[in-house]
Amino acid sequence: MPRVHECGITNCHKVIPMGQRYCRQHWEVMRQRHPVPDTPLSRSLAAATKALRSAANQKYNATGRDQEANAFYHSKQWRPVRDHVYSRDMATCQACGEVVKDRKLVDHIIPRRLCTWTQALDPSNLWTLCYRCHTIKTELEQHIAAQPNGDTKLMHLSCEWWAKVIRERIHTK
Repeated sequence: MPRVHECGITNCHKVIPMGQRYCRQHWEVMRQRHPVPDTPLSRSLAAATKALRSAANQKYNATGRDQEANAFYHSKQWRPVRDHVYSRDMATCQACGEVVKDRKLVDHIIPRRLCTWTQALDPSNLWTLCYRCHTIKTELEQHIAAQPNGDTKLMHLSCEWWAKVIRERIHTK
């Protein structure tokens, strides 16, 4: 059975084969808005970029991420929950309000390493963040965790508190 995914246009839920970004209807619209020369060179550059990104992600999963987290994020239980939260948040960063375009980045409000399996899959402990806000939150989590009783503090921080602090960090940079 071929692998499929949804069209890359928000709220278009047409299922299309992997390797295509848009359904037939939206492909024409996007091609007119953003004409890209369809040459062998442009196709090979796109394929090379995708391969490099994939290799970097595989290397990170193998060496940079702890194996328990890697197993969790590749589990069949995680993906439907991630997709649900991403849809619930309408593909919008819950801290800064930007539309998340690249990938479905769903973050744990209480860090996954401090949760039980059930808590890690609870949608009320999850929110969608853009890469910038996720990076800021991860840095803050690491800083707080290094403090005395840091993990206890992290267990009691709300998404409202995180959003406020992340917005403050964005505006001070």
